[in-house]
Amino acid sequence: MLHSGLSNNDLDKQNTPHHSRELQSVFQRIVDDVVDRLGCVGAMVAPLEHGNALPVKAYAVSIAPTLLQQLEKRLGITFISPSSVAYLDDEKFQENLSVRAVTGHDGTPDVVVSNRLYDLFRPVVNRPLSDVAQKLTGIKQVIAIPFFLDDQVVGNLFAATREQFSDRDISFLSAYGNQAAIAIQSQRRLSEIQALERVIFVLQSNITNETRVFQAVVNAVVSRLGYAGAMLATFEVEDNSLSVRAYAADITPQIMDKLQQITGSAILGQKTVAYLDDKLYAENMGMRAVKGDYKPDEPYIVSDSLHDLFRPIINHRASRTLQQLTDIKQLIAVPCFWEGRVVGNLFVATREPSFVAQEIEFLTTLAQQVALSIHNARLYKRAEDRRHIAQMFGKMAFSAAAYIHSLRNHVGVSRNYLEMVKMLPRMNEVQKKRLMASGEDIIHHLDQAVQILDHLHEPWREHLDVPTDVNSCLNFSIRKAVPEIGSNVDADTLDTDIGITIHKSLSPDLPLTSTSPDMLTEAFKILIKNAVEAMLEKKGFGNLWLTTQQKQTNIVVSIRDDGTGIKPEYLKRIFEMGWSSKEGKGMGFGLFWTKDYIEGLKGTISVKSVWEEGTTFLIVLPIAE
Repeated sequence: MLHSGLSNNDLDKQNTPHHSRELQSVFQRIVDDVVDRLGCVGAMVAPLEHGNALPVKAYAVSIAPTLLQQLEKRLGITFISPSSVAYLDDEKFQENLSVRAVTGHDGTPDVVVSNRLYDLFRPVVNRPLSDVAQKLTGIKQVIAIPFFLDDQVVGNLFAATREQFSDRDISFLSAYGNQAAIAIQSQRRLSEIQALERVIFVLQSNITNETRVFQAVVNAVVSRLGYAGAMLATFEVEDNSLSVRAYAADITPQIMDKLQQITGSAILGQKTVAYLDDKLYAENMGMRAVKGDYKPDEPYIVSDSLHDLFRPIINHRASRTLQQLTDIKQLIAVPCFWEGRVVGNLFVATREPSFVAQEIEFLTTLAQQVALSIHNARLYKRAEDRRHIAQMFGKMAFSAAAYIHSLRNHVGVSRNYLEMVKMLPRMNEVQKKRLMASGEDIIHHLDQAVQILDHLHEPWREHLDVPTDVNSCLNFSIRKAVPEIGSNVDADTLDTDIGITIHKSLSPDLPLTSTSPDMLTEAFKILIKNAVEAMLEKKGFGNLWLTTQQKQTNIVVSIRDDGTGIKPEYLKRIFEMGWSSKEGKGMGFGLFWTKDYIEGLKGTISVKSVWEEGTTFLIVLPIAE
């Protein structure tokens, strides 16, 4: 059998944001299995992409390499190349096997079988050459099987055989097509989750910078998720206006220049403002979204006309020209709600025929993150002291902490599933059926992950400072950071199931400090969790020493471990936002927030460390007045 032999560079050039190397690998495993298990001459996968194109992304054949080279030379094409693409909107491809399967005879996609290899290659290869190729390979039949997501076709699986396809063969091929669809949906969900996770991180780390947060959102929508364009506009109560604050577009600089020539100005400028009280803007989709001009169960506006986004700023004729240049098929305006009122709009443009339910669900979640960022930034501007700011950061971290662990579990299950799909050729039939049956469970995990992210937009309650027992917070943080500790955390020496021994020396007459107990527990948990990870990384076991004592008007807490320690060159950076020594695993937020929070209490935190010997964090907190 001959594989496609694509290099990483080839993949980078061909993959859309929804078609990663992992997805490419799944496609390749599917076609390999079709050829190996079903004895087909060849198999190909072609996902439906922007511009209603069906490019071949993976193929496998069971013919000699020399014969394949001879065929490619005669036909003038290779299986994976710019020429091996069918286009739904091009009349020349209407009789192509791929297009016929997607469009169907009555508009419903369906399986298409043909005894002519020519139907697979038309109109790229002429009939005589196709007939020669069919004779040389001994192919009797070719088949195109569309696969679906949410009742919408997302691609085709092709196969060629030297016999006729039986009902059993078609059933197996349909199952493989479903596997490709599940892999596409899994990858899309992962892309959405990763994009949203990145947006949340930028939101948390740039609470005072609305512009940077807005730009991160639209960039994620376009560059990470593959949409044609995105804009964010905020609603200003003072003059009832909707003003564009950030945008991103997947178009060339040449087309962008042409757009600006047509509009007479940049997309972001004084003209890109809509006014609620001006009748000229009554039909603008942004204004309709602000006014609530939509169905109660569908809080968004969808339009097939770009003019609805730009009216009355750009006339209908110019808008139609813009839409043709950018190949945009549909637009959506999703209001950003905060406490029941609209504070902005998220606009997104797609080159697909329409937005599906999953996309609208994700964009709605994203819009709530935007609403949160608008609220946070404006709330921050009203804060007058560092302590209030630190408490705001603290609540954000605390609200997210419980969800992030579950989120990563769901994502991990999905990644493991994709890895299992790669092992299809080595599975027996029972294992394969079991794996295919697990597809719905994987989608459930991804849906749960999206729901977790959705919870992160909920408004938080203010945590008031109260007299707080430091020892109690420290004990509770041990339980949260090291769940393997068991039920008794009051003992002076604690042995865990993971090889860590915790030694405690907590002053029994310790005075109270003034703070939120939840916040202080979260800060201790971050330091203890980092210490445990350092010890497990070094030797798989270790010792952790926790002490508290009163010194004059302060409470002093020491957290010491005998783990890996911190390299000298890293010591000056560990409290920086976005910096992490975990090489891609950490987000660089925990220690930054801990320092900011403790200093907001008018306390201090310092660190001493010797590489390969261990680390000590010293926290000093003021006694409650």
